[in-house]
Amino acid sequence: MADVNIQQTPSSGESRGGGSGAVWAVVVVILLLAVGWFVFGGGLTRHSRTDINVNVPGQTGGSGGSGSGSGGATKTP
Repeated sequence: MADVNIQQTPSSGESRGGGSGAVWAVVVVILLLAVGWFVFGGGLTRHSRTDINVNVPGQTGGSGGSGSGSGGATKTP
């Protein structure tokens, strides 16, 4: 039998060493921030706010009506 001797050189991505670890750390931090924003920041829920303004005309103190003073608050001079 013939002896086979195979030697592989590392690819360019693995030869950098610590640089690739820092890149993976940044990617993991960004993914954790994105997941946290979706879960806690309301990224998955839709917030809709409806403002309803109802303007009711106020009662004016005119001289109309029966004049008996039975409606509303009485004024003291």
